[in-house]
Amino acid sequence: MKIRTFIAVDVPENIKEKIFEVEKELIKSAGEGVKWESKEKFHITLKFLGDVNEEAIDSIYDVLSKSLTGFGKFSINYKGVGVFPDLKKPRVIWVGCEDPSGKLFDLQKIVEDKMSEFGFEKEEKEFHPHITLGRVKNPKNLGGLIKKIESINFEAGAGEVAEILIMKSDLKPSGSVYTVLRKIKL
Repeated sequence: MKIRTFIAVDVPENIKEKIFEVEKELIKSAGEGVKWESKEKFHITLKFLGDVNEEAIDSIYDVLSKSLTGFGKFSINYKGVGVFPDLKKPRVIWVGCEDPSGKLFDLQKIVEDKMSEFGFEKEEKEFHPHITLGRVKNPKNLGGLIKKIESINFEAGAGEVAEILIMKSDLKPSGSVYTVLRKIKL
């Protein structure tokens, strides 16, 4: 059986709360054209794998566990609100992550390299750590939302990264549902 899989960093609960408060502010000025993520789904994607054979999950876990032995915990700052690709044509609304130590980028590179050994294509785009808040479904009437994004000076503070997660994503009519398959301590 195939499992839609990605590798991620969870967001600490206290930070999720602060991000959710900002999301609620954005929702007020957004209109109907945005599909917003629930607070429980806030995460930083390190690598989207797509459909993976269920039997491969244990091997992926083993390789990542060995590769990350001794990597160690670190902190990142959750700060800023923005959009991809730009404010003229917003498709994804996000909260940013600042990585003063560079360890989040190191972690993502290890994951990327190890997954390429399994045959997953390397991501061509530069890694831009973020938490997705919403996806624009209808770009009309977003003026208020754009103004709000431009005016927000968001800073949730630092949060510890102590593990990475191998996640399953089930697509449902109501939206995707995430389940943790494995946890790898750093």
